[in-house]
Amino acid sequence: MDYAEQPVGNRRFRPLESQPASFSGVRNATKYRSICLQDLKYPYPDEQDEACLNFNVYRTPGTPLSRKLPTLVWIHGGGFVSFSARDFDGASFVASSASPVAVVTFNYRLNAFGFLPSKLFERQGLLNLGLQDQHFFLDFLQQHLSSFGGDPRQITLGGLSAGAHSTGFHYFHNYGVGKNKPLFARAFLQSGSATARSFPGVDYPRYKEDFAGLMDHTGCSPDGDDDAQMDCLRGASAEKIREYAGKAYEDAKDQLNWPWQPSIGGPLLEKAGSQSGSDSTFHHLPILTSYTSDEGKYYTPGNLETNDDFVQFMHRISPALNITDLALINELYPDPSANPNSPWAGSPNSTQYNRISAAWSDMSYICPSRQTAMTTSRAGVPTWRLHFNTPDFPLVAQSWRGIPHASDSAYTWNDRQVAYPETARIYYGYINSFVLTGNPNKMRLAGTAEWPEYKDSNGHAKQLLVNPGNFTVVEEDSSRSRQCSFWNDIERADRLYK
Repeated sequence: MDYAEQPVGNRRFRPLESQPASFSGVRNATKYRSICLQDLKYPYPDEQDEACLNFNVYRTPGTPLSRKLPTLVWIHGGGFVSFSARDFDGASFVASSASPVAVVTFNYRLNAFGFLPSKLFERQGLLNLGLQDQHFFLDFLQQHLSSFGGDPRQITLGGLSAGAHSTGFHYFHNYGVGKNKPLFARAFLQSGSATARSFPGVDYPRYKEDFAGLMDHTGCSPDGDDDAQMDCLRGASAEKIREYAGKAYEDAKDQLNWPWQPSIGGPLLEKAGSQSGSDSTFHHLPILTSYTSDEGKYYTPGNLETNDDFVQFMHRISPALNITDLALINELYPDPSANPNSPWAGSPNSTQYNRISAAWSDMSYICPSRQTAMTTSRAGVPTWRLHFNTPDFPLVAQSWRGIPHASDSAYTWNDRQVAYPETARIYYGYINSFVLTGNPNKMRLAGTAEWPEYKDSNGHAKQLLVNPGNFTVVEEDSSRSRQCSFWNDIERADRLYK
């Protein structure tokens, strides 16, 4: 089902303004619609289209529409450049639920169509269009979710990776026009946050290169006035835009300084996440935040061998880091080529692989998750943090990968095909309970550990550790404290684009 007038033709590169036009008769809502334009290298047989702003509703069968159900609204991941609403198995989540529930998934504009950070778009007020799509849809649900049997007062907003970053942006945006008007009741941030990775402003060197390249590829002159440039981009071939967006991402993905990202200073990121946390301008709503043991091993390049390679890699991602910052990173992550006792020695491929993976994991996911939990718990918000330590493959098969980013994905909806089905039942039970009640314990699987709230007192906060099989336990959140103190330092946040 559509949720907006589609951003095609002259509506390309504009914020959404109107909900879909009314229609008479019946439309077939039993099959998926098109996903948003993205790189064709990814193995998606799904039909792609620029007119892609649609959503899906899954609901416990046999439950009358008059019963308004707690609803999980899921924002899909994919680095803001790919994937779709279909990637979350809402039907399985509903089928396993302890009581009737609804799940809603939706598409939003991706890559250059939704995130084109540039001076031109900054002047035109067109930054972060994909985030604006999300906000438009959440407002749409407040008006219409009850028509689909959901309760707009019991929405859990959640997502994985870019979906979790997005959820964090909405959660940490309790200021401006929408102040004290949350469009959801609670939040689940799965490997992501408002301070995850890096989200630079439009002056970031990578973004300048990407915009210039896109203008050249589409035949649009950067020398015209703003109206002329926008007219050219709106009239350009969608295939040309998709083609260049995919190429730019492929060229950058191993360097981890990705194009087509949300931009600090634009809508929904007028404040950086760290600043909003410091100012307490976030929605004080119950929150779950999670991370995997080895987030970065999914992304980290395996061809860097020297200490110089390591330093240059980190500096390329965050070019505003100064000499002192880089020296501290060197100290916090000892070089395994010079120190055989380094925790990151013994890499399976290149000398620096484990080291870079650890540093980028901490910078992008693990420490931001801790920062979110500390910020919200100190404000008195019911907060729970989870460490996912179960692989998405049999443990003996690829042990060198550890527990990389998105290992928990299929476990979230209790997929029976995962390597450890018992873990899926346990993990799902906590998430399902949170969606149903706002507390992960009230309807958790019988016989499982009670998940304590994250209370940041004297550095002894407790979190849930999800291990393979029936071995989920409570642990103290005490690892990598020095590293997280570095990455979460508010004084350093501007240099890290957080």
